[in-house]
Amino acid sequence: MKISSKFALNLSAFTSAIFLFFSLYKGIVLFYVKKAMEDTFVGGNTSDVSIILWFVIAGILSLITFMFLFFLKIKDLKSQKIILYSITIFWIIVSVSLVLISKLTFYPYLITILTSFFCFLAIKNLKKEIITELNKKGLTEKEIYLLQRLAGIKKK
Repeated sequence: MKISSKFALNLSAFTSAIFLFFSLYKGIVLFYVKKAMEDTFVGGNTSDVSIILWFVIAGILSLITFMFLFFLKIKDLKSQKIILYSITIFWIIVSVSLVLISKLTFYPYLITILTSFFCFLAIKNLKKEIITELNKKGLTEKEIYLLQRLAGIKKK
């Protein structure tokens, strides 16, 4: 399968956007539940910590989503490979932590594993592109000079 780095980065941005909207949804629902509890005769004295945490998670996920989209502008293949390595490790860590947190939710785990798999395939394709680009380009004058010095050949 030929997966481009742009596809992998867009998929990562889409996956983090899914989690972003989920955390926003949870925060908004908790906010309205808290408001409804305050309006009852029970006088619900609930904590704002969980609401704030969901909105903080949403803010962090929005920054991660924009970061993935900004990585699309990078043209250097070696830099793209390093970025995709780190993104693959990130998604693997997220998927393992999802399994440890909740063993009942299968779909978020599946989404993150598929995203990390596509990032891994994009890394393999980038390696092939880098090798073909290097073979096409050949050696520069400075590289030839350094190889001759290493071999002990003096250029006349």
